[in-house]
Amino acid sequence: MGLDRNQSSSAALTVAGAPFISSLLIGLLCLLFFLVPLFPDIRLIRPKLLLLESGLFSIAFVWLAAQFFSGLISLRRSLLSLPLICYGIAEAVFYFLSPDRPIAASEMLRTLLSLSAYLLIANIILSEKERNTVFLAALSGSFLASVYGILQHFGGLGRLEVPLMDRAMSTFGNPIFFAAHLVIVIPVALGLLFSLRRNNERFLLLLLIISAVAALYYTQTRAAYLGFVVSLVVFLLLIIESRKVKFFLFSLIVVLFIFFVFFTRHIWLRQQAHFLIWRDTLVMWAHHPWIGTGSGTFHIYFPQFASERLKSIWPQEQFIVNDAHNEFLQYLSETGIIGFGIFAWLIITFFVHARKVFAGISGYDRFLVAGLIASASGILVQNIFSVDMRFIISAVYLFLLMGFIDTFNNDSWKLKISPLPLRVAGIVAVAAAAGFTYPVIFAPYFAQRKVSSTPDFFEARLLEPAKTISDLEELATRYPDQAVIHEKLGWVYSKEKNWPKAIENFERAVDLNPKLAGPLNNLGNIYYLMGNRPMAIGYWNRSLAINPQQIDSRLNLAIAYYYQGELRESAEQLKVILKTDPKNEKAIVLLRQMTE
Repeated sequence: MGLDRNQSSSAALTVAGAPFISSLLIGLLCLLFFLVPLFPDIRLIRPKLLLLESGLFSIAFVWLAAQFFSGLISLRRSLLSLPLICYGIAEAVFYFLSPDRPIAASEMLRTLLSLSAYLLIANIILSEKERNTVFLAALSGSFLASVYGILQHFGGLGRLEVPLMDRAMSTFGNPIFFAAHLVIVIPVALGLLFSLRRNNERFLLLLLIISAVAALYYTQTRAAYLGFVVSLVVFLLLIIESRKVKFFLFSLIVVLFIFFVFFTRHIWLRQQAHFLIWRDTLVMWAHHPWIGTGSGTFHIYFPQFASERLKSIWPQEQFIVNDAHNEFLQYLSETGIIGFGIFAWLIITFFVHARKVFAGISGYDRFLVAGLIASASGILVQNIFSVDMRFIISAVYLFLLMGFIDTFNNDSWKLKISPLPLRVAGIVAVAAAAGFTYPVIFAPYFAQRKVSSTPDFFEARLLEPAKTISDLEELATRYPDQAVIHEKLGWVYSKEKNWPKAIENFERAVDLNPKLAGPLNNLGNIYYLMGNRPMAIGYWNRSLAINPQQIDSRLNLAIAYYYQGELRESAEQLKVILKTDPKNEKAIVLLRQMTE
């Protein structure tokens, strides 16, 4: 087993040394990134994200297994290597040291997916042909998604009907997410348009760019408009050498954008209280300046720092401010100066590295590198006013751009693993990692499916409620001091939604036996359904004081706190539940719901 570095040529970079494996991996990348824009993104279920997660990790496991099988592990080496490693380590430390680990899990997943995306693109794509093939496959899916977004604005075309939407969102479930995807796609397509030589491919790219720009307009997303304009400026500044032409085009774009803002001022004047949220986020950061509140915890800590003015615009009982509408401020507030410093180091290093790659390339590839740099600039500018990268897919695409930049670099680390037992052990370790990963990926989706298919307590009716009530009333008359009879009677009345009689019997049961936790929990349920949340919370807390191990009461408390906008209190209850029952579907779904 030995380690060496190679800088000679792209031929030195191999994927397991097998052409078949290389072709398979390229094909899987093409298929995945063609399908991602086309899969629907439905709240909580998230098929698009599920495809991306399972697809990326599956390709990663195949690639790693192939590397061990060949006995040669080969990794790209660049200026990005150290900051990427530090970024991954920092996120892992924030996760494992977090007192809110169930909440931080989504950020850990985002980090793993992002780093996997970089690693796969940088190390699987070994030639210009492979790079262009993956680009064209991915952009083809984006083209179809763009067309669908345009059709949404018009409600279809002729006999083809699609849902009519004022703001196009295509398959992304939200116009902002769709816009973020387009801001990433357009500059890359523009760079590829100039770098490819086949007219049929260039024609298809031109169609994509036109449709993507139109779809972007129909998303009515201000931050995306800014990101797109910045990406266009960056692209032109990179590919044009004349300073006079640069100045002229820059001035022209600024003037045109001012006119655009004027004629779309109804979009720009929408009230969203971003400045208030940013101010209150900085206040929150000032209370935790060095390490922040913890990864992924913005939504549970922010309510206590929200100003009265912000609450008057977005009442906590009606709206959840689950993000800072600025990725950089949110990252600062959650990970402090330490975490944000590492992230900023990574971003700055990326642009320094990308600029060096651009300067060292001649010919048509310069246009493609310019497109990649412009694309990254656009999505980062959009995230000054939004947090699209919090929803994982946009973050993954940013790291894909980093990986594509490194496909122009031939420097590599190589690790030879000659002994067969070590190679077999590596393959077994990859298989074990896969066996651990897939259940974790699918757990939230199975949980949501189970919760949505589980009937509500009040949906299941008694076969003979009148007879059951009559029999229990007779028993209560004969044995008036038996708490269990009154508890059962209250339960039956609850089934029939006879709240006064149910309350009467549950309270009688508690009077007879103050150590009964069940009737107190049920009283909380009834008052919650009657719209009296404070009374419900009081009963659930009394129930938990008697029996702290109850799952139902804690879950009910978490739900009540959630709908009151008290997300930290809700999260505390969910943490206790998941510590006792890590597979509790309702707790998993509610945690997911907080951020979506």
